[in-house]
Amino acid sequence: MKENHSKKESTTQNYENYWKLTVEYSDIYAPRFNNVLKVIIKFIDDNNLIDHKLSKKDFFKAGYYKELQNQIGQIYEKSDSASTRKSINQFVKLGFVSPLLKGYHKLSKQFLKASGEEKKLIFSQIFYAHASFNSSVTTDETKQKEMNFLVKTLMYHPDKKLNRNDIIALMNVDISGVNKGYLTKEELISEYKIANLISFESRKYNQIRYFLNFLKLLPGIVVSDDNEIAYKENAEEVLVKNIDTKRDQTLFRLMKENLFRESREFYNGKLVCYFTKKEQKGLVVSHIYASAEALKNLDVEAAYDYRNALLLEQNTDMYFDKHDLTFDEKGIPMFGWESTADFEDDNINNRLDEFILYPERLKYLAIHREIYLKKQKKFMK
Repeated sequence: MKENHSKKESTTQNYENYWKLTVEYSDIYAPRFNNVLKVIIKFIDDNNLIDHKLSKKDFFKAGYYKELQNQIGQIYEKSDSASTRKSINQFVKLGFVSPLLKGYHKLSKQFLKASGEEKKLIFSQIFYAHASFNSSVTTDETKQKEMNFLVKTLMYHPDKKLNRNDIIALMNVDISGVNKGYLTKEELISEYKIANLISFESRKYNQIRYFLNFLKLLPGIVVSDDNEIAYKENAEEVLVKNIDTKRDQTLFRLMKENLFRESREFYNGKLVCYFTKKEQKGLVVSHIYASAEALKNLDVEAAYDYRNALLLEQNTDMYFDKHDLTFDEKGIPMFGWESTADFEDDNINNRLDEFILYPERLKYLAIHREIYLKKQKKFMK
């Protein structure tokens, strides 16, 4: 009797800790997806809920969650309130909204305004960095980052790809109990056997399908017709050999994609050096406020903010990276003591265009200028 009871407990525990990616609307471009998010954001703003200090008990007592459900239920009538709750909770799970409606991701409003590739990239940033599948309005599990766990598992996998069975295995794991932050190939096989034993795939078919569809939106990741996922263009070989514990490779790829999108938007579909305006291969995503320094200061947002970077040709990047070149608030170059005469002569008439110098980028350039000026003072003594 004891043995049977123990096995039942183990199975139940495993079942309760699966990746609960329940969604009501899965098309990020569809009106219902965007309209429900818009209502949630407006509700949070109208009720001054950002960073509120209410306990869970007081939050429910105040009736905010019930009122939000009523508002959305009046717009999109459902046969039961559970579907309405699901439509709200999905935005917590996807990373747009905080548990207890304490706020929303800073890119959420930009996501609502965006379209096409820009909308996809913004979704990717939010989904990868902030998705928490087991969180909801009433449950805060935001410390568990399933996407980070998946990407690490992919990076360390000897075959450099994950198949559908591996995805099912991952979705059936309580990641809080895996200290190393990923599963080995052997562990994936074992976990799939457990998932198969409890008929996980047949019971959670929709959630598996939603997850795979959302993965297709991440730049640099390919989901094949038979639901195998891998890095595009053999990038995973580079990532596996050069895993940098200080830099999240997927967030950096998102940063790069956003910078490329910006260049194409401003320069007639071309990837150009922001300083020389020349279209060429080998352009560098050149951090303004060094990513290592940002991460050292626990400023993850700055480390992967595409506005904290300039697209530069390699020679310019070398000077900029070493603080032998910087730019004033109007984009005019400031050449340092260690910049060569040839470099200055070749670029004396070049500058950054003012339309790329919006406030966020100017803020980072001010940090870069400060370091540049400190370096130049050493040569003036």
